[in-house]
Amino acid sequence: MSPEGTRVIRVHADFNGVFQDGRMLCLSHGDTSTDEDGNKVILCAGMLLTAFDEDTDEHGNRDNLIATGTVEPAPDWLRKHGSKWVLMTDENGVSHESDLQENE
Repeated sequence: MSPEGTRVIRVHADFNGVFQDGRMLCLSHGDTSTDEDGNKVILCAGMLLTAFDEDTDEHGNRDNLIATGTVEPAPDWLRKHGSKWVLMTDENGVSHESDLQENE
């Protein structure tokens, strides 16, 4: 949930595109991303969202990688490789969901 109590959109992302020590995640090479229900989400600068990628813990239990932050246009050095939008992560950077639940 966001500070205002509204649900933050969750979109699928490839966490192989993490840069700047987890502060930047490549979200999309186009104008949209796909949410957790398979719906297309039109990305725009300033949007608050959570990106996730399916992962498992050491016991094989699902433990998604997640990053929450603000959508921004990709910097020029990433645009050259086709990236259009990035997520600038919040103070939690990239984490496993279980890591954040332990801190609540």
